[in-house]
Amino acid sequence: MKAVITEVGVRALDEKEPMIILFGESATEGLKEYSVIQKFQETQSLEMKKGDLLKIDEQEYTIDYVGPFANKNLNSIAHVTLVFAEVPKEDAIVNGLYLTPSIFPIINVGTIIEYVSRGV
Repeated sequence: MKAVITEVGVRALDEKEPMIILFGESATEGLKEYSVIQKFQETQSLEMKKGDLLKIDEQEYTIDYVGPFANKNLNSIAHVTLVFAEVPKEDAIVNGLYLTPSIFPIINVGTIIEYVSRGV
């Protein structure tokens, strides 16, 4: 399933904080300042799992951890936090997708994010 980036908040990207907060187009103005807005190209349910792939333009990531709220929020409001760091032993972000490699991507309006389920 693909999403296209339609907006990048002024404070959304900071390489010192290796994460990107994604929201759908219904995000409030306050959230948009700190978020990257994604618009899904189709409306099917997503169920991301450990081992699935996430592609940001040409950069491919493997999902190492899916937070307990990540899929629900991704499906309801297109909200998820992409984390480019190791999964902590405690206090992992409940809405996070932890990704490897830990390469911070280049995100622009028009960037394509592809959620790729590997199936079982």
